[in-house]
Amino acid sequence: MPKIHVAAGVLNQTPLDWEGNFQRILGAIQVAADAGANLVCFPEMCLTGYGCEDQFFSPFTQEKAQEYVHKLLDYSKDIVLLVGLPLSFEANLYNVVAVLYQGKIQAYIPKQFLANEGLHYEARWFSAWPAGIRTVIQGIPLGDYRLGLGDICFGVEICQDAWEGEKRPAHALAKRGVSFNCNPTASHFSFGKSKVRQQLALEGASIIQGAYVFANLLGNESGRTIFDGDAYIAQDGKILAQTKRFSFQDSQVICATIEVNGFTSHADDLIQMGALTSQTAKPIVPEISTWESTKYIKEEEFARSIALGLWDYLRKSYSYGYVISLSGGADSSAIASLCATAVHLAVEELGWSGVQKRLAFIPWMNTCAHEADLLRQLMTTIYQGTVNSSADTRISAATLAAGIGTQHHEIEIDALVQGYRSLIESTIQRPLTWEQDDITLQNVQARVRAPSAWMLANIKNALLLATSNRSEASVGYATMDGDTSGSISPIAGIDKAYLRTWLRWMEKEGLGGQWRVAGLANVNHLEPSAELRPLDSKQVDEEDLMPYPILNALERWSFYEYQSPAACFESLKRVYGAQFSSEQLNGFIHRFFRLWARNQWKRERYAPGFHVDDYSLDPKSWLRFPILSAGLEKDLPQ
Repeated sequence: MPKIHVAAGVLNQTPLDWEGNFQRILGAIQVAADAGANLVCFPEMCLTGYGCEDQFFSPFTQEKAQEYVHKLLDYSKDIVLLVGLPLSFEANLYNVVAVLYQGKIQAYIPKQFLANEGLHYEARWFSAWPAGIRTVIQGIPLGDYRLGLGDICFGVEICQDAWEGEKRPAHALAKRGVSFNCNPTASHFSFGKSKVRQQLALEGASIIQGAYVFANLLGNESGRTIFDGDAYIAQDGKILAQTKRFSFQDSQVICATIEVNGFTSHADDLIQMGALTSQTAKPIVPEISTWESTKYIKEEEFARSIALGLWDYLRKSYSYGYVISLSGGADSSAIASLCATAVHLAVEELGWSGVQKRLAFIPWMNTCAHEADLLRQLMTTIYQGTVNSSADTRISAATLAAGIGTQHHEIEIDALVQGYRSLIESTIQRPLTWEQDDITLQNVQARVRAPSAWMLANIKNALLLATSNRSEASVGYATMDGDTSGSISPIAGIDKAYLRTWLRWMEKEGLGGQWRVAGLANVNHLEPSAELRPLDSKQVDEEDLMPYPILNALERWSFYEYQSPAACFESLKRVYGAQFSSEQLNGFIHRFFRLWARNQWKRERYAPGFHVDDYSLDPKSWLRFPILSAGLEKDLPQ
């Protein structure tokens, strides 16, 4: 049986970064070539970036893709390269993989099934290629081809193609005969999804009775979406090699030798590219991270994905740090901990010189000598107290800031609040009272905090991080232009109940069971509170709303599973009927649907958030709901 040394390369690319993307591809090619690889499979759309959005429509984007795919030809003389790009043909745009070898483009293989749900809207830009159709473009084969290397031949599935069950192209390729398949992909992170991708690779190998080479994107490519950077080489029900997920490197490469079935037949769908170049094969099989097999896999994934997302956002936006309005509560404390995690993981993996290189655009970077220096320069936190702020949250914020090592400030904003209050009281010619103006008096405190935080962000050329979570977004329990202010909203994709669990884990267990944030002890003993009403009112979030687990359940049943309001009520009674009275449950569900419909306009205005769960409320990338509607509360049983 013939053998071939195959490689998969994951890349941390950036949309429209032609030269940067090209250089990262070259770096990975060099690693694979040094390991004696005969073939390297790179991720989907790796030349342009996957997240180019409507810039895919621009002929300029397509021209640059062609310019750079041709620049790669000199590097393909002795090694087969699979690179993704957009390709225009007969008035349609296609998502294709260019197969390069012996210094020429041997073929373009188009994607047959487009990802068009959740985060993905590929059908907006691309057309699906029909199975079995083959043609040429400028003398280059385009279509549903197999590629031959002597008596070895391989096929291509692109990302979504592999998710189509019995319709996936692997089944047709198996009938036609292939030794192995390659899958260049851009499959976003969500909890547990890497296990599904791994299974698809194993199934893909089984379908063709051969091997499967899978390569994904890595990191925060375009703002909202984070990619795991997982790659797999699979055969005979085993993963022969896989990358480490959530790497802070620009690229990773795995290599393995596979012994495969040979195919010597000639057919009109088989492009013979020439014989393999003899190479000295060296496997690249990284050791699997121990955290991948712990019982805290979700907590590890959350910490590592958001940390990588924050790190990439910082450097790709050329920002000089992070600013957080640190209230001492769960949300802002989680974000501060995640920023510290990002710096720690970057230093751990890249080394100090690697961190200095990636942050060389920051003017003060050369004044930092170690991780603690960098954290203090990168992270600015500010506690903005009022008469309604408790000593507990003040201590909680100060303790966490000291433990992490941020530049921490404390200011009092009562004079600002009173200034606005006096102006309005004189305008409307009556005093504002808590009995009559509760929401007004709460919101002004949250809004007054935003300008100070923005000023620090502007002064430092830093990112202001918004602190709202998904649970608050679903019912609008946030102040627009207050705690929603920010450049990005790192935890907007996660619910409050889980966030509190994660904070306790981060304090007690930590990354890999070793790196913890001890400064979270105070916040983990506090009941979540906005602290916007007078202290003697003992304001508690869940009393203002409902228990967070119930809120999260209603959100999921209604807008992920799309149950009717009546069905949601039945589910609520079934799950929580033993803990709460029918009257209480009725109050919760009415409040949820009323607040949901009333606050869509807020969700439209939130800062971009990171996608981490299997769904989100982001109307720009997942869930669309009318800003004005009759709502669904009216449809509950009377």
